[in-house]
Amino acid sequence: MSTIAVFGATGRSGLPLVQKALEEGYRIRALVRNPQKMTLVHPHLTIIPGDALDPKSVSETIDYSDGVLSALGQDKASLPDFQTRATQLIVDTMKQQGVRRLISLTGGGVRDTANDKPGLMDNVIVFIMKNLAGAGARNALYDGISHAELIKNSGLDWTIVRGPMLTEDPAKGTYKIGYVGTVPGIKLTRADLADFIIKEFETGQYLHKMPFVTNG
Repeated sequence: MSTIAVFGATGRSGLPLVQKALEEGYRIRALVRNPQKMTLVHPHLTIIPGDALDPKSVSETIDYSDGVLSALGQDKASLPDFQTRATQLIVDTMKQQGVRRLISLTGGGVRDTANDKPGLMDNVIVFIMKNLAGAGARNALYDGISHAELIKNSGLDWTIVRGPMLTEDPAKGTYKIGYVGTVPGIKLTRADLADFIIKEFETGQYLHKMPFVTNG
Protein backbone atom coordinates (compact mmCIF):
# COMPACT_ATOMS: atom_id res chain seq x y z
CA MET A 1 0.00 0.00 0.00
CA SER A 2 1.54 3.30 -1.13
CA THR A 3 1.53 6.42 1.02
CA ILE A 4 0.82 9.89 -0.39
CA ALA A 5 1.56 13.23 1.25
CA VAL A 6 -1.20 15.74 0.53
CA PHE A 7 -0.94 19.51 0.90
CA GLY A 8 -4.07 21.67 0.82
CA ALA A 9 -5.99 18.65 2.06
CA THR A 10 -8.97 20.52 3.54
CA GLY A 11 -9.52 22.85 0.58
CA ARG A 12 -12.40 22.53 -1.87
CA SER A 13 -10.23 20.49 -4.24
CA GLY A 14 -8.02 18.89 -1.61
CA LEU A 15 -10.78 17.21 0.36
CA PRO A 16 -12.23 15.29 -2.62
CA LEU A 17 -8.67 14.35 -3.54
CA VAL A 18 -8.00 12.85 -0.11
CA GLN A 19 -11.33 11.03 -0.21
CA LYS A 20 -10.65 9.53 -3.64
CA ALA A 21 -7.14 8.44 -2.65
CA LEU A 22 -8.49 6.69 0.44
CA GLU A 23 -11.18 4.98 -1.64
CA GLU A 24 -8.46 3.71 -3.97
CA GLY A 25 -6.56 2.15 -1.08
CA TYR A 26 -3.78 4.67 -0.42
CA ARG A 27 -2.44 5.75 2.93
CA ILE A 28 -2.60 9.52 3.27
CA ARG A 29 -0.47 11.91 5.30
CA ALA A 30 -2.28 15.25 5.20
CA LEU A 31 -0.85 18.55 6.38
CA VAL A 32 -3.72 20.54 7.90
CA ARG A 33 -3.47 24.03 9.32
CA ASN A 34 -6.79 23.61 11.17
CA PRO A 35 -7.49 19.92 11.99
CA GLN A 36 -11.13 20.75 12.77
CA LYS A 37 -11.66 21.39 9.05
CA MET A 38 -10.76 17.80 8.17
CA THR A 39 -14.18 16.15 7.97
CA LEU A 40 -12.89 12.75 6.86
CA VAL A 41 -12.10 9.98 9.35
CA HIS A 42 -10.30 6.89 8.11
CA PRO A 43 -7.80 4.40 9.56
CA HIS A 44 -5.38 5.15 6.71
CA LEU A 45 -5.56 8.93 7.12
CA THR A 46 -2.86 10.57 9.24
CA ILE A 47 -3.38 14.25 10.08
CA ILE A 48 -0.31 16.41 10.61
CA PRO A 49 -1.25 19.78 12.14
CA GLY A 50 0.96 22.54 10.80
CA ASP A 51 1.67 25.09 8.12
CA ALA A 52 2.91 24.61 4.55
CA LEU A 53 5.56 27.30 5.13
CA ASP A 54 6.98 25.53 8.19
CA PRO A 55 9.92 23.23 7.32
CA LYS A 56 9.27 20.88 10.23
CA SER A 57 5.61 20.40 9.32
CA VAL A 58 6.42 19.82 5.65
CA SER A 59 9.16 17.33 6.52
CA GLU A 60 6.87 15.38 8.84
CA THR A 61 4.17 15.22 6.18
CA ILE A 62 6.52 13.90 3.48
CA ASP A 63 8.12 11.37 5.86
CA TYR A 64 7.32 7.76 4.84
CA SER A 65 5.57 8.95 1.66
CA ASP A 66 5.96 7.59 -1.87
CA GLY A 67 4.81 10.79 -3.56
CA VAL A 68 3.26 14.21 -3.03
CA LEU A 69 0.00 15.77 -4.20
CA SER A 70 -0.40 19.53 -3.80
CA ALA A 71 -3.75 21.29 -3.99
CA LEU A 72 -2.35 24.44 -2.40
CA GLY A 73 -3.58 27.79 -3.66
CA GLN A 74 -4.40 31.33 -2.74
CA ASP A 75 -7.06 32.48 -0.30
CA LYS A 76 -7.92 35.91 1.07
CA ALA A 77 -5.32 35.67 3.84
CA SER A 78 -2.50 34.28 1.70
CA LEU A 79 0.80 35.96 1.00
CA PRO A 80 1.03 36.97 -2.69
CA ASP A 81 3.66 34.28 -3.30
CA PHE A 82 2.32 31.65 -0.90
CA GLN A 83 2.01 28.82 -3.44
CA THR A 84 5.52 29.40 -4.78
CA ARG A 85 7.11 29.60 -1.34
CA ALA A 86 5.32 26.48 -0.13
CA THR A 87 6.18 24.60 -3.31
CA GLN A 88 9.86 25.50 -2.98
CA LEU A 89 9.85 24.06 0.53
CA ILE A 90 8.04 20.93 -0.63
CA VAL A 91 10.47 20.41 -3.52
CA ASP A 92 13.53 20.92 -1.30
CA THR A 93 12.16 18.50 1.29
CA MET A 94 11.33 15.88 -1.32
CA LYS A 95 14.90 16.01 -2.60
CA GLN A 96 16.27 15.69 0.93
CA GLN A 97 14.10 12.65 1.60
CA GLY A 98 14.50 11.00 -1.80
CA VAL A 99 10.84 11.33 -2.82
CA ARG A 100 10.48 12.00 -6.56
CA ARG A 101 6.80 11.98 -7.62
CA LEU A 102 5.00 15.34 -7.44
CA ILE A 103 1.61 16.34 -8.82
CA SER A 104 0.50 19.94 -8.35
CA LEU A 105 -2.80 21.62 -9.20
CA THR A 106 -3.17 25.02 -10.83
CA GLY A 107 -5.47 26.89 -13.20
CA GLY A 108 -5.70 27.03 -16.97
CA GLY A 109 -4.38 30.59 -16.94
CA VAL A 110 -0.96 29.09 -16.23
CA ARG A 111 0.09 28.44 -19.81
CA ASP A 112 2.02 25.61 -21.43
CA THR A 113 3.37 27.64 -24.33
CA ALA A 114 4.60 24.59 -26.20
CA ASN A 115 1.20 22.87 -26.34
CA ASP A 116 -1.62 25.29 -25.54
CA LYS A 117 -3.63 26.89 -28.35
CA PRO A 118 -5.71 29.43 -26.41
CA GLY A 119 -8.69 30.98 -28.15
CA LEU A 120 -9.99 34.52 -27.83
CA MET A 121 -12.03 33.78 -24.69
CA ASP A 122 -9.07 32.04 -23.04
CA ASN A 123 -6.95 35.12 -23.60
CA VAL A 124 -9.70 37.46 -22.42
CA ILE A 125 -9.99 35.54 -19.14
CA VAL A 126 -6.25 35.84 -18.52
CA PHE A 127 -6.32 39.54 -19.39
CA ILE A 128 -9.13 40.08 -16.88
CA MET A 129 -7.24 38.18 -14.17
CA LYS A 130 -4.14 40.27 -14.78
CA ASN A 131 -5.78 43.66 -15.07
CA LEU A 132 -9.39 43.87 -13.92
CA ALA A 133 -10.30 41.17 -11.40
CA GLY A 134 -8.42 42.56 -8.40
CA ALA A 135 -5.33 41.68 -6.42
CA GLY A 136 -6.55 38.25 -5.34
CA ALA A 137 -7.04 36.94 -8.87
CA ARG A 138 -3.84 38.58 -10.08
CA ASN A 139 -1.80 37.10 -7.23
CA ALA A 140 -3.30 33.65 -7.83
CA LEU A 141 -2.34 33.77 -11.51
CA TYR A 142 1.22 35.02 -11.08
CA ASP A 143 1.81 32.75 -8.09
CA GLY A 144 0.54 29.80 -10.12
CA ILE A 145 2.89 30.70 -12.99
CA SER A 146 5.87 31.05 -10.65
CA HIS A 147 5.19 27.78 -8.83
CA ALA A 148 4.89 25.96 -12.18
CA GLU A 149 8.28 27.25 -13.37
CA LEU A 150 9.81 26.13 -10.09
CA ILE A 151 8.39 22.63 -10.48
CA LYS A 152 9.47 22.33 -14.13
CA ASN A 153 13.04 23.12 -13.10
CA SER A 154 13.00 20.88 -10.00
CA GLY A 155 14.44 17.72 -11.53
CA LEU A 156 11.60 15.74 -9.94
CA ASP A 157 9.07 13.43 -11.62
CA TRP A 158 6.38 16.07 -11.89
CA THR A 159 2.97 16.63 -13.43
CA ILE A 160 1.17 19.97 -13.25
CA VAL A 161 -2.59 19.43 -13.59
CA ARG A 162 -4.60 22.41 -14.83
CA GLY A 163 -8.33 22.89 -14.68
CA PRO A 164 -10.98 25.37 -15.82
CA MET A 165 -13.84 26.53 -13.58
CA LEU A 166 -14.14 23.90 -10.85
CA THR A 167 -17.59 22.95 -9.54
CA GLU A 168 -19.06 21.08 -6.57
CA ASP A 169 -21.36 19.01 -8.83
CA PRO A 170 -21.38 15.21 -8.53
CA ALA A 171 -18.79 13.38 -10.59
CA LYS A 172 -19.79 12.94 -14.22
CA GLY A 173 -17.44 9.99 -14.60
CA THR A 174 -15.91 11.20 -17.87
CA TYR A 175 -13.58 14.04 -18.76
CA LYS A 176 -11.44 15.38 -21.59
CA ILE A 177 -7.66 15.64 -21.30
CA GLY A 178 -5.51 17.83 -23.50
CA TYR A 179 -4.27 21.41 -23.45
CA VAL A 180 -5.87 24.84 -23.28
CA GLY A 181 -7.70 25.43 -26.54
CA THR A 182 -7.45 21.80 -27.66
CA VAL A 183 -10.28 20.30 -25.57
CA PRO A 184 -13.86 21.57 -25.23
CA GLY A 185 -15.49 22.60 -21.99
CA ILE A 186 -15.18 25.36 -19.41
CA LYS A 187 -16.03 23.37 -16.27
CA LEU A 188 -14.77 20.37 -14.31
CA THR A 189 -16.19 18.80 -11.17
CA ARG A 190 -13.78 18.55 -8.29
CA ALA A 191 -14.68 14.86 -7.96
CA ASP A 192 -13.62 14.19 -11.57
CA LEU A 193 -10.47 16.25 -11.01
CA ALA A 194 -9.61 14.03 -8.05
CA ASP A 195 -10.22 10.91 -10.14
CA PHE A 196 -7.84 12.15 -12.85
CA ILE A 197 -5.11 13.09 -10.37
CA ILE A 198 -5.17 9.71 -8.64
CA LYS A 199 -5.10 7.91 -12.00
CA GLU A 200 -2.15 10.08 -13.06
CA PHE A 201 -0.34 9.28 -9.81
CA GLU A 202 -0.75 5.59 -10.64
CA THR A 203 0.14 5.68 -14.33
CA GLY A 204 2.50 8.63 -14.84
CA GLN A 205 1.01 9.06 -18.31
CA TYR A 206 1.56 12.83 -18.20
CA LEU A 207 5.00 12.85 -16.61
CA HIS A 208 6.75 16.19 -17.20
CA LYS A 209 3.58 17.55 -18.80
CA MET A 210 0.86 20.10 -17.95
CA PRO A 211 -2.47 18.49 -18.95
CA PHE A 212 -5.65 20.58 -19.00
CA VAL A 213 -8.75 18.64 -17.90
CA THR A 214 -12.43 19.50 -18.48
CA ASN A 215 -15.78 17.70 -18.43
CA GLY A 216 -16.11 18.44 -22.14
